[in-house]
Amino acid sequence: MSKSRWMKNTIAEAEKCTTKMPWERGLRRQAMIARRLETEGRDKKISLAPLPEGMSLAG
Repeated sequence: MSKSRWMKNTIAEAEKCTTKMPWERGLRRQAMIARRLETEGRDKKISLAPLPEGMSLAG
């Protein structure tokens, strides 16, 4: 199989993928972790790191 055909098939398969990547579910995951941390009786709280500049989870 030629390289270009392999690459086209690989890209086509990747576009069919429906699995959510970690950066796509960031806001929902961040809210869930925040709720969990609020309900736990810990003396110290853990804060989540901000998203890198240029990465947006909005719409």
